[in-house]
Amino acid sequence: MDCKLLNMMNVIRRLMVLLLLFVAICGTLFAQEQSLIERKLTDFIKTIYGEGEEVRVKFDNIPAQLKGRPNVRNISFARMPDDRGEGLCLVEVEGKNRRGKNVYVPFRVTKKTRVFVLIENGKKGDVIRSDSVAVRDTSLSDRRSMYPSNLENIVGKTLKKDLPGGTVITSHLLDNPVVIERGEVVHIIAENSRLVVRAKGRALEKGRIGDSIRVKNTSSDREIYGKVIGENAVFVAF
Repeated sequence: MDCKLLNMMNVIRRLMVLLLLFVAICGTLFAQEQSLIERKLTDFIKTIYGEGEEVRVKFDNIPAQLKGRPNVRNISFARMPDDRGEGLCLVEVEGKNRRGKNVYVPFRVTKKTRVFVLIENGKKGDVIRSDSVAVRDTSLSDRRSMYPSNLENIVGKTLKKDLPGGTVITSHLLDNPVVIERGEVVHIIAENSRLVVRAKGRALEKGRIGDSIRVKNTSSDREIYGKVIGENAVFVAF
């Protein structure tokens, strides 16, 4: 092979290597610059959560105006995280002629959450026992209040409908157990600011704690409405 051609090929190879190195360096610098912006935004977003909460923030796309090394003047919320963890940051950067320019950055927050899962299939009305559920750690963007925070908020509750094993338990799937059956003898507690009266009665409806049910005072034979406050106990304000 001609010596000049070999030299030319060697030069081309060197140029290709240099080009690849340049692209790699630029990519690394770009990633570092972008991660710097993401870190600033993440630190700001996390300020609204508690220190003990494990929070992750994800950005689908960083706007072009924030690429490179922009002079960030201020970061604020244009929209706070909603029930799905989705929000919008407002970033003020210094533009041409030192004028401020607003850039909007959408984000999504997930939080590490402990949830309870049904171990086996459950039927409507089944009472949940401590051995009916298992604990799982997961990251969720849904409202945390939907998920009972501890076992005490689950055990003793009943299922509102049939559920397959593996279902994550939410508050919407749980109901208080029936503590008063229709026809059952109950204690009626009538009270005002100065007087407390107790009497025997009979439930005309079944009820759970917090329900308002009809009861009949067995002494006066009068029907009244009372609030179920416990087993065989109904409260009436007067």
